[in-house]
Amino acid sequence: MSTRCTVIVLNFNGQHLLPACLDSLAQQSNADIDTVIVDNASTDGSADLVAEKYPWVRFLALDKNYGFSAANNVALRDALGRGSDYALLLNNDTFAAPDFVSEMIAVIHRDPRIAAVCPKIYFAHQPDMLWYAGGDFSLWTSATKHRGWMETDRGQFDDRLEIVQGTGCAMMVRCSAMQEVGLLDEQFFIYAEDLDWSVRFRKHGYRLAFAPKAHLWHIDGATNVKVLGKGSEERRQFLSTRNMVFLARKHVRWWQIPTFVVGFGVFHVAFYTALRLWRRDFRGLWAIYRGLAQGVQTPLNAATERV
Repeated sequence: MSTRCTVIVLNFNGQHLLPACLDSLAQQSNADIDTVIVDNASTDGSADLVAEKYPWVRFLALDKNYGFSAANNVALRDALGRGSDYALLLNNDTFAAPDFVSEMIAVIHRDPRIAAVCPKIYFAHQPDMLWYAGGDFSLWTSATKHRGWMETDRGQFDDRLEIVQGTGCAMMVRCSAMQEVGLLDEQFFIYAEDLDWSVRFRKHGYRLAFAPKAHLWHIDGATNVKVLGKGSEERRQFLSTRNMVFLARKHVRWWQIPTFVVGFGVFHVAFYTALRLWRRDFRGLWAIYRGLAQGVQTPLNAATERV
């Protein structure tokens, strides 16, 4: 029996990005995929483009912009309802090598305890420069890292197959693991929802893996500009700060609090405070502290939805 994978492309006014992404998905080899676009109420003709040029793609039109987590959850429920074995979250500002999906399936299929796998991702404007070659994260220090960021790929990360932090840019998830752990946390809207999911999978005893032979190219920043708007450092700063506080409240144990607070204070609050001051971005500066306040004061979701 063939392995069924639903590829979920989140879209918001990304008509100009979709052809490269969908054309690369049309060329996938040795993979049984079902492609669906979940659309956050685009007004740029995305629906017409897909209907005219990509009739094999299913189009789930939402009535407003629900953000990353809630919109992807709509498509994830759809994938589960259709009996998919795997669901692949994929940014619309990406394009893939022809064996991209099959290489990811080959890795996740090796071990039933692998809940998610991420590919090797390059910058689109410099095709041999790494954007992501696995990710690390520590609940002790709050430090997050994309391995290989802005390094030329020489295969230096190809043997580091265990990862701690997956990226929502391209993340294949085992549907049975998702049924156990739950969907993306919709309270996050956008930013750190993939990190929260990664932590939750690992807490349930699952592994996360890197597929170095699965190659993807990413137009860095294109999706976030569409979602949050040009000149959107204020909102981006607010959401990223708030959501890291949400994540800490959900997952940091009491004995990790002192080092996490110090690390978060240095790596995030102090760093971005200095950056916003240097750039004279005072609205972005204020957004850091609004994010801290809302992150502390907002009640957390009682439980992430199970499926």
